Amino acid sequence: MPKSTILFLSVLLVVFLIGTVRAQKPIPSQPSPPAPKQQQPQVFPCPQLNVQLQAPQQIRDGQPVTFTANIAGGDPHIVPTILWDVSAGIISNGQSSRTIVVDSTGAGAAPQREIKADVWVGGYAPECLLQASATVRVIGPAVKFGEFSVVPDEIVTRNLKTLANFLSGSPDSLWLIVYSGRNSERGFASNWVKRLKTELAANGVSLQRITAIDGGFREEPLFDFWIVPSGADAPRPAPTIDRREITAPKPATPKKP
Repeated sequence: MPKSTILFLSVLLVVFLIGTVRAQKPIPSQPSPPAPKQQQPQVFPCPQLNVQLQAPQQIRDGQPVTFTANIAGGDPHIVPTILWDVSAGIISNGQSSRTIVVDSTGAGAAPQREIKADVWVGGYAPECLLQASATVRVIGPAVKFGEFSVVPDEIVTRNLKTLANFLSGSPDSLWLIVYSGRNSERGFASNWVKRLKTELAANGVSLQRITAIDGGFREEPLFDFWIVPSGADAPRPAPTIDRREITAPKPATPKKP
């Protein structure tokens, strides 16, 4: 066989062997893309809750008062549910909202003389138990206890004892207004003020709790009794006769023996 033919066959054999080796060599695999990380849900702590009183620490009966629920923190995407309740007065505006306005009329006559506003907030996680409150003191108005005119001594004593018994269970003060009659003797009001205060003191009423004033003149004498809470407006005298119309008779002069 000619040498050229042998060389040609040798070259073909080498080419064949190289192709076979390449065919048998595994093709490296491409790396798989990393799996996407799963996002953990964000956990928010329970919000903080308090009630702010938008008024002085005490108000007068009938004055409106505003309470506001302050919610701080928590999940900002949650719309909270809000429920209010008051111990006295009436919620006139804002139920189910963060701010309420309360009509305090009548709260001053309640035994506690205060308004306590409670708020409950829901919508957050079950473990978030949100409740808060605030209280405002209510000054009640002066209230008329009673009145009587010049009556027999036993009725005066009985009436004053009833008044003293009431005051023993009350922290309020007493205002006594004495009206002289058109024909009352001179010094009528001052003499009766002294007598009434003396009898009330004898029944256990401190004189420091009694304010007695001369109310002027009416057609007939009258003794007017008012219960006045601390901070309340005092009652005003309501005479029906101008003092300039009165010519008070002088007290009778005792006869000489």
